[in-house]
Amino acid sequence: MYMLNDEFNRVAGSRRIVLFDYDSTIAKVPVDWPQARVAYRTYLADCFPELVIAETARVDEMEAIALRHAPDAKDRVFHFRSELESALDGAHEALPEVCVFIQHLAEQGDCRLFVISNNLHPTVVSGLKQLGLSGAFEAILGVDDVGLPKPETRAFSMLTKTYGLSAEECLFIGDNDRTDGGFCRALGIPFLNIQKQ
Repeated sequence: MYMLNDEFNRVAGSRRIVLFDYDSTIAKVPVDWPQARVAYRTYLADCFPELVIAETARVDEMEAIALRHAPDAKDRVFHFRSELESALDGAHEALPEVCVFIQHLAEQGDCRLFVISNNLHPTVVSGLKQLGLSGAFEAILGVDDVGLPKPETRAFSMLTKTYGLSAEECLFIGDNDRTDGGFCRALGIPFLNIQKQ
């Protein structure tokens, strides 16, 4: 915890709103993503035969393409992820340093904590409950709540509207430079990448 705490203190300054990613930041969601990518591409081709999806596209990128193509088909787009993630209930592996850090921030009480995840809301809620962190966060936004995955910034707009957040008050803790880092760069929010600790 000392490295994360030290880095947080160095980067945060007076920022007291901390946004967290979930998968590979707070816990590992044990999914074989390369296999899921192939299966999801097939699933989307069946749902939307007119879509062109690159072989290298990740699941969240495919979701974004499908949702831009058919914004009203959210249930169909997220059905695959729902089946995939619901099978993992109770199998989330805590990332101990981050979990202890979250407990520390929650106990101190001088930071507001939120989750913005490309996982589904029920997956994050279930995982946080399993990890004993369900009461630590003011709000949780899953990709199904938002409608588009990070690096799209819609989730932040939703939090701003509902909770009065501003980018100047926030720091984001995540693990993925493409999704989390891209989200932060678009909003001007400092990004603490736990993979670079």
